[in-house]
Amino acid sequence: MATKDKLLLALLVIALVSILWSTAPIYTLRRSLGLAGTTVFGIYLAMRYNLQEQLRLLAWALGIAALLSLLFAVVLPHYGIESKIHEGAWRGLYHQKNVLGRYMSLGGPVFLLIALSCRRYRWVAWFGFGLSAGLLLLSTSKNALVSFLTVLLVLPFYRALRWTNTLKVPFFIAIVLLSGSIAILLLGNTEILLNAMGKDLTFSGRTQLWDFLFEKIQERPWLGYGYGGFWLGWEGESADIWSIFTWHPRHAHNGFLQLWLDLGLLGLLAFVLSFLSVCLKAAARTKITTTTEALWPLAYLTLMFLSNLAESVILAQNNIFWILYVATLLSMALQCTQAKNTSRIGTTLTKGGWV
Repeated sequence: MATKDKLLLALLVIALVSILWSTAPIYTLRRSLGLAGTTVFGIYLAMRYNLQEQLRLLAWALGIAALLSLLFAVVLPHYGIESKIHEGAWRGLYHQKNVLGRYMSLGGPVFLLIALSCRRYRWVAWFGFGLSAGLLLLSTSKNALVSFLTVLLVLPFYRALRWTNTLKVPFFIAIVLLSGSIAILLLGNTEILLNAMGKDLTFSGRTQLWDFLFEKIQERPWLGYGYGGFWLGWEGESADIWSIFTWHPRHAHNGFLQLWLDLGLLGLLAFVLSFLSVCLKAAARTKITTTTEALWPLAYLTLMFLSNLAESVILAQNNIFWILYVATLLSMALQCTQAKNTSRIGTTLTKGGWV
């Protein structure tokens, strides 16, 4: 099943063999094995369940997590609600408010797509959507909120891919004009907008961190520091970063920079090509289907991309976002293979005079 997508397999191999040039070979070996296990679980999901079944399983998991997070915050507020720096922000059953926000930003589109597609017990899906949105707001995670709202906004555009060309052209022209107007408005009032969201022009110090990480990347641009070989606290290359930032970051707070640090330009290029490939397959699949749930791959890929602008979930071990990426990618590859086989069989039968 893994060979259905050669780029994914290549990316995993690069991570495993990065032990050869890693600055911390023992950590790279341990973490790359964890990544392999995480990836294998994603492969299993793609083999065992189709996309519709994956969506429903995910709804169950995120629904349970949302209910437990609500329970923790109400019954055990000293565990479920932040104190100190982020006092008052909900974190539910997770260790930090942004983690709760990230998972609820994933749960919202999942429940929305199910609510729009199923008839039986639809109210349960709408309840899950409302609970996810409410917990997301209570977490005060701005990055997760922006990702959540963006996915909701682009879903109608993804559905528009199914329209005829006569309708598509004026629709997308209008969207381009509207997007340009909004972009100009936002760029002209960036500081005001960020202040309203409780942020600053450095995105809570992230841009300053990225400047220093670019300097570290330039030292080993092609192959990186080895998978998991950079962020080792005071013991590794991250010591230079920790000596500058008192909040001691434990990852790059950007998935693409993190991947560049770990596997260099080689690994980054492999992932970008893989991501673009599955996006094209998901868009093509959306055009030839009519169900609402068929929008899930594009919705998830959008959320995956946005989440990695401020967090690091690309090639992350023991992480649901990477598991879902692998499962979605291979499910799309499997569907494309089945479609080609069906087309080939139909062509053969036609030439043979059976049809």
